[in-house]
Amino acid sequence: MGELHNVEQLKPKVITGGAILQVKKEKEEEFLEKYSNERTHTGEWGFFDNTFGVISNDGIVERYAMYYEDKVIDFKTPGVYIRIQGQSKSGPSGNSYIDFMSNLSVYLEDALFCVYYYDNIDQYEIKDGILNFQNKGKFDYFEDYLLLNYASSPEIIASYYAEEIHEFQLRYEELIKMEDNPQERYDPEDYEELLDKFNNYKDFLPTNEANDCISWLKKQIASYESQ
Repeated sequence: MGELHNVEQLKPKVITGGAILQVKKEKEEEFLEKYSNERTHTGEWGFFDNTFGVISNDGIVERYAMYYEDKVIDFKTPGVYIRIQGQSKSGPSGNSYIDFMSNLSVYLEDALFCVYYYDNIDQYEIKDGILNFQNKGKFDYFEDYLLLNYASSPEIIASYYAEEIHEFQLRYEELIKMEDNPQERYDPEDYEELLDKFNNYKDFLPTNEANDCISWLKKQIASYESQ
């Protein structure tokens, strides 16, 4: 069946469970000429392993990932976007994908994303239309790679933990919709551990966003204590 290949985007914004890259405005026509196909008129089409083109008229793009709850991200700018699927089997990875991304990068805005598989992390950084690919080696957890490589960029780490909290909220809400009890799935320690990590970096986020994250985690912890 293949190994799960998770994708984590760090720039221009943190996205967990996938990556969304933007085609440069001045390159859109050239990009579509080269990469579009008969399905492009639907506004969305696949053109390489776990990689899809999306035409968004309002800047809203859906994050594409297996085993994740549905999530849309508002980039606030209409245009052409590339969605890379997270948690996919057997890709994206390998020399063919590196070559593909290298050719694609000339059309793309600056971005940074990683593919995490077999405990191994491949880093794809696009800058000024050029791909810089690095195999970062093995890490037990993506978080270990993040803390080691971005200690000097606490804003990225803060945003990553905030995204982890947002994903937790999505899973929680989905369980409620299914009339399942989240307290049967999660222990208070799950919330407490994430709160401790987030508190170390909360000052690097807008105050209202940080407070919302902390408030939600504390609410869940309190729900166990009141029983």
